[in-house]
Amino acid sequence: MRFRLWILAVWFPAVAQAAPELLCHFEVNAERSVHRFVPVSDPYTVGSVNLADRFRFKAVVLGNDTRVDVINVYVSYQTERQPMLLQHVKFVAPLAQIKPTPDALTGRVALYSPFLGKELQYGCALHEVVP
Repeated sequence: MRFRLWILAVWFPAVAQAAPELLCHFEVNAERSVHRFVPVSDPYTVGSVNLADRFRFKAVVLGNDTRVDVINVYVSYQTERQPMLLQHVKFVAPLAQIKPTPDALTGRVALYSPFLGKELQYGCALHEVVP
């Protein structure tokens, strides 16, 4: 019996399952950065990313290690008192790609602060990462 299992393991190796991951590229005041977001089951555990002390970006990727059910993207401008929501975008059941362009999911987005006209540019893509 063990021999048969060994033969099966040699001839039919385990198929590696691809994991989805959201990669976002940002530019604020000529500063560039990249942030990675992985699927979670609880949206309340996801924190936001500080971008040059002017903007906050939060990507809530709901799903598991094999699929994404929904992605909610929130962009806020950081005022002195509290963040002010500029954008909320929802992507339902997006498909991960093996080699997407950096902005395959969102396109290239430009947002401007209500004060001083500061600009945030970003683009996100849902990658299928094979371990």
